[in-house]
Amino acid sequence: MYEINLVPDVKAQMIKAQKTRNLVFFIAAAISAISIGMVVILAGIRGGQELRINGQDNTLELMSKKLNDFDGLEEVLTIKSQLNNLEEIRAKKKSLSRIFSIISAMQPTGSDRVTISSLDINLADSTMNLEGQANAGEDTDGIDYRVLESFMKQVSLMKFDYGRYVDRYGNEIPTMCIKEADDNGQPYTDLKGRLFAYWTKSVKGCDPSVDNEDSIDEDELSAALSNAANGSSQTVATILRTPNFDNTDPENWDQRGYIDLDGNISGVEHFESECIKYTGIEYNGKRNWPSTNECYLAPDGIEITSSSNGRQSGGDLVLRFTGTLYFNDEIFDFNNKHLVAIAPSGRTNVTDSLLQLESIFSEKAMDCDDGDTACRSGN
Repeated sequence: MYEINLVPDVKAQMIKAQKTRNLVFFIAAAISAISIGMVVILAGIRGGQELRINGQDNTLELMSKKLNDFDGLEEVLTIKSQLNNLEEIRAKKKSLSRIFSIISAMQPTGSDRVTISSLDINLADSTMNLEGQANAGEDTDGIDYRVLESFMKQVSLMKFDYGRYVDRYGNEIPTMCIKEADDNGQPYTDLKGRLFAYWTKSVKGCDPSVDNEDSIDEDELSAALSNAANGSSQTVATILRTPNFDNTDPENWDQRGYIDLDGNISGVEHFESECIKYTGIEYNGKRNWPSTNECYLAPDGIEITSSSNGRQSGGDLVLRFTGTLYFNDEIFDFNNKHLVAIAPSGRTNVTDSLLQLESIFSEKAMDCDDGDTACRSGN
């Protein structure tokens, strides 16, 4: 079959050019239509945003007017500000009641006595200004400076300890569920002289390993603590404050694996101390557990600023003195729970408890009379 092209070349090129032009016009028209559509959409969005912004402005103006018209606005803002500062206030809270047990632990044992007649605590610079008197109980007819010297030495060696009680899983036990001392402030000790505390484990809210979101039942807690004070162990458990290293005890923590050589304790209820650290040392097939405590109560000791002879109201000769004690500010930090003062002899006083204050404080001694030769001369 034969095909004969009767259209001239010029005509064919013109037809091809027209098709190309039509295609270009079509594409341009499509792009223009899309652009116009986008402009319309964007204009609609902008208009909607403006309407929304205007609506929010009107709402804000209305709310602002209502807020400004509220009579208790100032009180609400004050309360809100105080609530925001609660955590900061809590962090700065101090427990000054501990001073009684701390001073009690500083006092010498035996017949010698050091009593306080004036006390001023300055938390800003961590100083304690005190005025007191020292007398030798074995020789009330003379003034013995060794009592004051002994008191100064004891203060410089005083230490303290604090931390938290935890269950066998390491969960912290609420502080109010722990009782460490009797009503006279004397710490609980077992027959072997080890410190321990009563834990009201059975009281609702006192066992951290139990999933109980309810608050602690205060009536039940009070009854449990009363039972503990009376020596009843039916509603309470006991927790040793110091590790059990008694080789004759089957519950020895070392033998049971409750404590490792680095002093880490697990698997038993215990006290996690922030100051006292234990380390296991192997020697001749045996394991010893020495402890260290770097928490000094008064690292710089006490500075005696003046001293003089005097007589107490009962007539005993005493050495009057004034001094400044520079204490570690951690001892009054409310967040440092279960704090105890530790004397060099190992005597421990539990804080935040009722004490026999008459053994700590006494009336200020009187100046020596002109004719009181014994008082003015002293020994």
